[in-house]
Amino acid sequence: MSRELSDFEKIGGTYTEVDGIFYPNIIVEKEEPLIIGKYGLLWLSYMEENHNDRYRHLMRMGCLQRKAYAVNEEAYEMLEQIMNKYLAKHKPVNSNSIMEMWKIREQAKSIAEEEIYETIVYRCY
Repeated sequence: MSRELSDFEKIGGTYTEVDGIFYPNIIVEKEEPLIIGKYGLLWLSYMEENHNDRYRHLMRMGCLQRKAYAVNEEAYEMLEQIMNKYLAKHKPVNSNSIMEMWKIREQAKSIAEEEIYETIVYRCY
């Protein structure tokens, strides 16, 4: 007597029998852990506090880490672009002055981070 195939077997899955119990042969590929970074972690906090349903959905689907990584990458790209534009417009009076260069860079970073928080980090994807 032939038995009916399970849905798992219909898509090509196989089973291993151990003590009369059939266990599906499932192979889970290991992924390299993603380094989320500053803006990715800020986004995770924002999503958990303000959009908890979306946060839990992404977590269940296994997409949360990848999405946080993508947010972080996008934020750092934007940071670099905005800082470069600001530094191109605001040249130091004395280019040998370390403090003056530091002040200009900090101003550029502050302006860039405001934009990043508003457009990337504090946004529900």
